Amino acid sequence: MKSKSLWPILINFAKLRLYFGGLFMMKWFKVALALIGLALMLVLFLAWTPDIPAKKLEEKYATGASDFIELPSGARAHYRMQGNTEGQTLLLLHGSNSSLHTWEAWVDALETDHFIVTVDLPGHGLTGPTPADDYTYKGMVDFLHDFKTALNLKKFILGGNSMGGAVTMSYALAHPEDLTALILVDAAGIAPPANTKIAVNRPKAFNLAGRWYTDWILENITPRSLVEEGLKTSIVDHSLINDAMIDRYWELARRPGNRKATGLRFAWYREGRDDLPANEITLPTLILWGEFDSLIPLEVGQLIHKQIAGSEMVVYPNIGHIPMEEIPAITASAVRNFIATQGMD
Repeated sequence: MKSKSLWPILINFAKLRLYFGGLFMMKWFKVALALIGLALMLVLFLAWTPDIPAKKLEEKYATGASDFIELPSGARAHYRMQGNTEGQTLLLLHGSNSSLHTWEAWVDALETDHFIVTVDLPGHGLTGPTPADDYTYKGMVDFLHDFKTALNLKKFILGGNSMGGAVTMSYALAHPEDLTALILVDAAGIAPPANTKIAVNRPKAFNLAGRWYTDWILENITPRSLVEEGLKTSIVDHSLINDAMIDRYWELARRPGNRKATGLRFAWYREGRDDLPANEITLPTLILWGEFDSLIPLEVGQLIHKQIAGSEMVVYPNIGHIPMEEIPAITASAVRNFIATQGMD
């Protein structure tokens, strides 16, 4: 009988132990969650990279020949016109997440004989986002047509790197009457074939952009190291990458609206695009390509060269995605020779 009378006591003791043990575990679970939350808040605080006011960026980067013009669409374009106004006009378009500054070395090399116009495309540099929020190739072409009309540019050579190269071809297909020739530098617009000699290796930011679950993060957290990694992916000779270059790319990306525009543009890319019909282009075309380009491999340039009848192609060994920054004097010389052979100088 005595042993039976102990059972209720033992059972109640076990219940109390479970109860207090549960309270103890719940307390430590809440503490753990609080610590995790504080850690995440600390990470966000340390990694947060806010926008930089446009005025502050303009004070630093809208220097020298920089000017702004309001277009009929409501866009405010940042541009530069430099060089010999009596010479052949070149209008040059930068690549994805870059700016007109990418062409300054070409301006230095070509301005004695040629008139060079550079512009920050929509969602880039000091132009920033546009009212239409259209960052497709068509949106870029419409912007460019408004821009050339506002500046009263007549016949000109249009050139572009990477994304700017795709916009160049798109413009040539839409408005060939405006152009005398094309210059394509590691141009986008045609998907790379499988098994390229240099495997496709795009910057981490490009792989993250345009996805609903990462765009908010990229709009608010853009570490400088992410920009540095992108440049090291694009340029073979890393000794050319200095603090001023990294800061320029990083700071201009943080102009209000630019990071959101990047997300919208890459979301459009991810919807799937047909290759541009380069075979329909009949303008004289110079194609320049870095042999070790891992963003848009050499095979793409070879396809474009094959499709554009009569085009010329120059391939640079041991050079990456932005040859005009990596070997500006050599690539500018190719442009000068091309213009001379076409009788346009």
